Amino acid sequence: MRDTGIGISREDLPRVMEKGFTGYNGRQDRKSTGIGLYLCKKIMKKLGHLIKIESEVGKGTTVILNFGREFEIAE
Repeated sequence: MRDTGIGISREDLPRVMEKGFTGYNGRQDRKSTGIGLYLCKKIMKKLGHLIKIESEVGKGTTVILNFGREFEIAE
């Protein structure tokens, strides 16, 4: 999944999948529980799969879910 939003700072990136972490450099006008990426990581780990996040401030964020197999993309 990819977006072209504000991105995640280098300081925040290592912590974005911690329970309750909402970031220090994000939008101040939006509320967050800090539970979404945490739950995603827990589920992926429980199923034996991987999740990776790449981000650059001002350019956006990419979340990669690796299920360990190739899938065809429907057009």
